[in-house]
Amino acid sequence: MASPDAPLPSPASTLDESGATALAKAALRARVRAARRALDPARRAAEAEAAAAHLWEWLGPRVAATRGRGATPVVATVLPMPTEPDTGPLRERLHAAGARILVPVIEPGRRLSWAAWHPGVGMARATAAPIDEPIGPRLRADALADATAVVLPGLAVGEDGMRLGQGGGYYDRFLADLPAAVPTVALLFAHEVLPATEVPAEPTDRPVDGVVTAAGLRWLGPAGPRGAAE
Repeated sequence: MASPDAPLPSPASTLDESGATALAKAALRARVRAARRALDPARRAAEAEAAAAHLWEWLGPRVAATRGRGATPVVATVLPMPTEPDTGPLRERLHAAGARILVPVIEPGRRLSWAAWHPGVGMARATAAPIDEPIGPRLRADALADATAVVLPGLAVGEDGMRLGQGGGYYDRFLADLPAAVPTVALLFAHEVLPATEVPAEPTDRPVDGVVTAAGLRWLGPAGPRGAAE
C-alpha cells in the first residue's frame, strides 16, 4: 500500500505513461503486420485450417448441445482482411452445423453492429475498412448476449489475455458490454501468442478468455475462460 504521504501522480506523468503505452503498441503492431505480410499464403491457409480444427473440438459440442435444446446457436466471427487468419474453415463448419453466424459491421463512433452471414449472402464494401460486409439488417450487440462464442481478430495476445487490436478500439468497446458468460477467443497465427505483460495495455483494454492458433486452443488469464466449461 502506498504511503498516505506519497504524492499523487501528476497529470503530466499520467499523460507520459499513456503516451509510452501508445508508442509500444504502435511498435508491436508494426512488427506483427510486417511478419504477417511476410508469411507465405499457403502457410496462412494451413494455419487457419488447423486452428479451426482445434477450436471445433471445443466449439462443436457446444453448438450441438444448443441445437439439442431446440435453440439456434449464435457464433460471432469476422470476415478477415487479406493477411489475417482466414475464418472460412470455421464458418464452413458453423454453417454445416446449423449455427447462426454473425460478423461485425463498422459503424460511426468506432462502434460495431452485427449482420448475419451465410454462403451466398449479398456483400458490399465497408465504408471504413478494406473488407466487404453482408447486406442485410444491422443488429445491436445484444444479439450476442447469449452467444455460444465470440471469435475475435487480433494482432497479438499475451498469456495474461490482453489483446492487441488494429488500434480503433471497436472490440474493446464491444467487449466492455458483452455478458461475462459469453466466451471470447482470439484467432491468431501461432507465433503471435506472447508472454504475459508483453502486450501493452491501457485501462480501457479488455482481455480475451482464450486464443486459438495452429498449435491449439489455450485458455488464458488467472480466472480461466468465461463460460467455457458449460
